[in-house]
Amino acid sequence: MKSSLEDFVRIHQREIRSDPVFRVQVQRMCQLLGVDPLASRKGYMAELLGVGDFYCELGIQIIDICVGTRSVNGGLIEMDELRRRLIERRLKGSEPVVEDDIKRAISQLKPLKSGYRIVDFGNRRMVQSVAREMNSDFSTVLTLAQYTNKFTREDIRLAWNWDQDRIHACINDMLCLGIIWVDEPDFEEPEYWVPAFFHAN
Repeated sequence: MKSSLEDFVRIHQREIRSDPVFRVQVQRMCQLLGVDPLASRKGYMAELLGVGDFYCELGIQIIDICVGTRSVNGGLIEMDELRRRLIERRLKGSEPVVEDDIKRAISQLKPLKSGYRIVDFGNRRMVQSVAREMNSDFSTVLTLAQYTNKFTREDIRLAWNWDQDRIHACINDMLCLGIIWVDEPDFEEPEYWVPAFFHAN
């Protein structure tokens, strides 16, 4: 079976490299058959599939984008925004990038122990690029902001009936980490914005 799979990959190698949907399907087929093309960067299947260098290159680009945007978004970038930036950065004629490719490249970064992982806040899929745990209060508040990109202290109190000390501690920690920004309009309650939820136009 392994030799048939290798023959298939060899025959369709160009299509695997150029078509991200087909690439994902072939990788899933390999997994079903117990073949991990990424087990070794110098492995024969990784070489045939052309994925070893692809995911290494993609991982480096992900790191570069995440580090470059960290001062703006506190180490959280929306998956779609990361994908858009990757596509802009890649050379014309490079293999297309889909979300599954980003997930695989991030899984290859785990040995670096630098905190790169995928996290979900409601319907928002984010890439976290800092080595810290998102406590449950952060996650809860970010879920509140998923549709409007912002929240107020009153929003938190009404949604979860938290006391003022808990609200204050959560907001202050998120501000210190750069996860949120504050807008303090005159004579109005401050609004807290989540820059990682902003979409570039």
